[in-house]
Amino acid sequence: MSSEIPEHLLGTEQHRKSRDLSEYLVHMTTSPQALASIVTSGRVEARNRFGIGRGLDMVAEKHEAACFTEMPLSELDRLRDRGKSWGIAFKRDFVLQHGGQRVWYLDINGSPYQALHGLKEVAFDHRDWTNPVWDITPFVDQRNPGSYAFEWEREWRVVGGLRFDLEDVVLLIGLDGVEPLLHEKFSVGAPYYDAHDMTYQWDGGTIPEVGANMETTLDEFHSTYLTPDNAGIPYESEDGYMWLGCAISIETEDALEDLLPEAPWEVKAALADHLNQISVEWALPEEVDPRDDETTNKNEDTPVN
Repeated sequence: MSSEIPEHLLGTEQHRKSRDLSEYLVHMTTSPQALASIVTSGRVEARNRFGIGRGLDMVAEKHEAACFTEMPLSELDRLRDRGKSWGIAFKRDFVLQHGGQRVWYLDINGSPYQALHGLKEVAFDHRDWTNPVWDITPFVDQRNPGSYAFEWEREWRVVGGLRFDLEDVVLLIGLDGVEPLLHEKFSVGAPYYDAHDMTYQWDGGTIPEVGANMETTLDEFHSTYLTPDNAGIPYESEDGYMWLGCAISIETEDALEDLLPEAPWEVKAALADHLNQISVEWALPEEVDPRDDETTNKNEDTPVN
């Protein structure tokens, strides 16, 4: 597969011609749908516990981590054989800045493992759940004699998962075809109007499955916020919508920030571009004045003594 990878994506800055080194860390997943979810959420989630303290519920959160591989891009097809054909790559320094660390595979009979295990046991016996040893244990796996060796994965972990914007992503990867898909330039697409169905559909851009995620997000937005017309906000030709006393006006960008606080800014910008064509202001249903027109008219027609 190395012949299919562009030269500038192989090696490192210090050793550009080396084919056994990489300056990227890649999170691999099982499907384009899973990759699309990562792209639109801006997060590689920490879904499982890892490390030699993972069995202790008292420090469970310290061992929940997202996993990455430092394998050269030319070797990623080894993970395809394990059912992971789609990936997202970041510069190693970016992951390091967000708490990422290499995984240590220590021989259970070796002195380094025994020393660390001893520190862990002391902390456990004293119920010392703030001991610094728990900051190390998520990055350490024990290796038993004769057991399967995982060192070839060159694994890194980020406790708590990795939050990112799309500008932090170096590469989107697809390996389920005959030739690898390597997207260095990508987008979340944009909506288009389907004249047949008279509805908007979202073209997912680089990863088509992103479109379904964006449409789901739009549905969530429309179920959370109302346009001024749907909220019954009075409108005057000279002054526009008369929000005072009716509801609090929320600009599109602010509404998206409240709804999607961790989403990449690029995702929120693409959604805002579309939503602003519908309305630049929105209202929360629970904040709209519940008085209806019939009640208002009744009050207006009641004579004042």
